[in-house]
Amino acid sequence: MSVPKILVIIIWILRGAESKTWEIKMPQNIDAISGFCIQIPCQFEIPDSFKKSLNNPVEVMWKKTTTEGANMLRSKLFQGNVIGNILNKNCTTVFHNFPAGFSDMYFFRLQGPEPLMYTFRQGVNITVHKDVPPPILSPRVQVLEVLEGTNLTLTCSTVIACPSIQPLMQWNPQLGEQLTPALQEDEFGQKMLVSSQMFNATPLNDRLKVSCTLLYSQGAKRPVETSVILRVFYAPQNTIALVSPSGPVSEGSVVILSCHSDANPAVRRYEWYKDSGSGELVLQNQGQTLTIIARSNVQGLYVCKVYNIHGTDQSRAVAVGINSSQSSVALYIICGLLALLLILITAVDLVKYKSLLKRLQEVEGMRGSMTYATLHRTSDPVYNVIQTRDRTEDDYENRNFSKHQPKSEPWLEVS
Repeated sequence: MSVPKILVIIIWILRGAESKTWEIKMPQNIDAISGFCIQIPCQFEIPDSFKKSLNNPVEVMWKKTTTEGANMLRSKLFQGNVIGNILNKNCTTVFHNFPAGFSDMYFFRLQGPEPLMYTFRQGVNITVHKDVPPPILSPRVQVLEVLEGTNLTLTCSTVIACPSIQPLMQWNPQLGEQLTPALQEDEFGQKMLVSSQMFNATPLNDRLKVSCTLLYSQGAKRPVETSVILRVFYAPQNTIALVSPSGPVSEGSVVILSCHSDANPAVRRYEWYKDSGSGELVLQNQGQTLTIIARSNVQGLYVCKVYNIHGTDQSRAVAVGINSSQSSVALYIICGLLALLLILITAVDLVKYKSLLKRLQEVEGMRGSMTYATLHRTSDPVYNVIQTRDRTEDDYENRNFSKHQPKSEPWLEVS
């Protein structure tokens, strides 16, 4: 039993010991579900001079709307009876199958033998719902803003107006440690179903919807829920720096460094630092990206630092490298291509030279082996055969001799 409840009971007992007034203790408001029962926890105090009258049969009433209203305990629409002990000044009452349309103020009256006749001025406001009222989720906010690492306790509760019918209470999602739903009593003796779950807020919980749901198996009532949105704020984390293009680049190329980080609220300042070579970081510029022209004096290790209102974080170092041999490689490639072209040209000229030399040798061979033809008449009167043979040195000598010898006259020939 809670300390406030104990104090209320003690004060109530002390006041009742020497009571000189008419007082009643019960909830100011009760939410009921149509078709379900409703239990009104109730205790009263009367002046000492009237307490002897309680020993006699005392009729009790519940007046509707006003202190002069109709007695609802005699209503034909639903049944009601006092389950408390009037002699102990306990007026707890149960109404069964409470119908819709009977939301109103209700007042308790003692109708005993004279002079014990009194209607208590404090009433209870009963609201009848067609559907199940949603549970109460504490803290009672729509958006719960916390810092990373905060130990959170969410409590879900609902008034059980009809203790004989209890709903099923569930958390979605279930985080950390859950306390099994259990019945408790408030300072007025009203039954409440309460459940809690405790967990440590992490960045994974950011923008998470946490709901508490009530489900009644009786009466075909639809499930209802109450939810809260978590907003978890945290310092930057998982910070990374990227280099484009990656790897060594040729001198004069454009290199872009970009920084990315997870933070809530978002990162508000980015800073780029370059390792001086001795481990000291030298500020280069601010901004999420850093654009540099590849030169020998810019190569080295770079680090990105990020800030928001909850803290700071930095990335691992990334390298910007200058590949000075790339220009030499290009020169070597060009020289290689030129050399290959020269070899091809030389090979073509060599083939042409060999072809020309072969033709010259063929022509020279033809001059060195000239032939002539001699005609012989054959026995065949139709065909003449042309015979050829290679010329010899005798042929050349005979040819030269015949050129210098005078022609003989036909008349000098001797037959």
